[in-house]
Amino acid sequence: MSSDAIVPVLIVGGGPTALATALTLTKNNIPVRIIQKDEHYHRGQRGAGIQVFPFPFPAKHSHNRYVQPRTLEYYNLLGVLPDILERGIPVVPIRIYKLPGGTEPIKTFPMVEFEENTPAIPHNMPHLLGQANQEAVMREHLEKLGVRVELNTEFLSYEQHEDGVVAHLVRQLGEEKIPETVRCDWLVGADGARSVVRKQLGVTFLGETHSEHLIFGEIEVKGLSSDYWHVWGTLGGTLVVLRPTETEGLFWFVVGGSIDHAKFMTDHDAVIQYMRDYTERTDFEFGKVRFISDFRPNVRMVDKFGVERVFLAGDAAHGLNTGVQDGVNLGWKLALVIKNYASPSLLSTYTTERLPVVAHMLKMTTALFQKTRASTIDGHGAEQAWTRGGAVKQLGINYRWSPIVRDERTPYVRPADTEQLEVYGAEGGDTSVLRAGDRAPDAPGLVNSRQPDAEPTKLFSIFGVTYHTVLIFSSDAAQIRAVLDTVKEYPPNTVKTVAIHPQGTSTVTAFEDADYVVTDRDGYAYNGYNVADPASTTIVIARPDGVVGGIVFTVDGMHKFFQAYH
Repeated sequence: MSSDAIVPVLIVGGGPTALATALTLTKNNIPVRIIQKDEHYHRGQRGAGIQVFPFPFPAKHSHNRYVQPRTLEYYNLLGVLPDILERGIPVVPIRIYKLPGGTEPIKTFPMVEFEENTPAIPHNMPHLLGQANQEAVMREHLEKLGVRVELNTEFLSYEQHEDGVVAHLVRQLGEEKIPETVRCDWLVGADGARSVVRKQLGVTFLGETHSEHLIFGEIEVKGLSSDYWHVWGTLGGTLVVLRPTETEGLFWFVVGGSIDHAKFMTDHDAVIQYMRDYTERTDFEFGKVRFISDFRPNVRMVDKFGVERVFLAGDAAHGLNTGVQDGVNLGWKLALVIKNYASPSLLSTYTTERLPVVAHMLKMTTALFQKTRASTIDGHGAEQAWTRGGAVKQLGINYRWSPIVRDERTPYVRPADTEQLEVYGAEGGDTSVLRAGDRAPDAPGLVNSRQPDAEPTKLFSIFGVTYHTVLIFSSDAAQIRAVLDTVKEYPPNTVKTVAIHPQGTSTVTAFEDADYVVTDRDGYAYNGYNVADPASTTIVIARPDGVVGGIVFTVDGMHKFFQAYH
């Protein structure tokens, strides 16, 4: 199998999913190429937020209106969260106006009820940041690691072989088209809803496209409050939406109804006139349309997320808003396989874990879409339809049924019917009983036993996408020593150890070979991880994707957890 270039992983696409996959792999010292057909990086809000259905669309372009709390946590694992928070803005409430007239508010309400941050959930509210700016942040971090997104590079086709994939590309250099053949060990298609990789992979892509046909984009607006998400009309009929963005004076817009879509895509003055006429507002001024696109809600997903050496992620797999989770889940597993630290069979759990989550999300977003569509122009049913509950924060997403999680404390009995899988634990994200497969909660107030006068740390400052984190809840020095000695048997830099002594511990052994030795000053770690008896020993293994992979009591249990990767 001859080729022009060789790379372990070729990633097709330049959106958040592709970038999350690339960051995860690159941080794990896996060389990648990431290519994008477009001449320019993505522009505009393209949905505008971070992760999860703030607007009623269950598919393409819905995935980036709000950065949901769970996605913020994934951005923390990837090391990009501070920049995301710095550039984004808080969530704003929705205001629906009475028509005709367009000035009198019918209802004003929060799309997401405010919830305080907690020790276990340090980012409990969504954040607004447009997709283009999210991508810019991720590209900046990727470039610091020596990887750039290659523009003007189109993916054409590929062939799978037993020992790799041959991909055929074409690079546009001015007027010249330069063909290129690339041999890669693994191919990741994160190239959107019209994915070329998916179409050639031959997987089933079932679902439906709704009849609504909308135009959305970005427009400059003067004189309109940025304190609200402004709505005139309803999704089921004529609709105008104006929502502030992180850029002052720039609003994301949606128009729908009996409109000439082809004309609106090219005649921006017609779009502006339509919004003026329908809102009947003269107290604010429209400026330049910065970005415009059309949209039809799709409710589709594949029946598998990969075939042999080719994988799908994000919109290419399901048109939903969990692409960053796809990318990190696949990325850490690929890294272990490429380094020969895990069997290739580990990669089958990418589909096993992600498919039920996406199927559940598909049902949930479809229900939200139908509710919003059914709300009326006079505001009847609007608050119920537009409000997004706790489940969409994604904090309850879990993999309790996964064959690579191990729970010796509360074993999960997988139902015969996959429809009954507890994708969100108790519906709405109740995680009062922590189980293997659940999101690993944060815990602040961890006092460094080697530097007790230093600022306490927290688990979210310790977790990362390049290693598993073994949390040893114990005050028994012999038990802690047994775990630390066992971890030395694992490949270097793949496991970090944290010995966590219970609240009130006065005498602490240093354990120089532990990465961290801490005391749970405020009790948040023991409480959050449901370790009721501080005199016992509980070992919790957090995976690189911030998921509790194992809850065991002995070194043997820890061994069995890691053996599942082989």
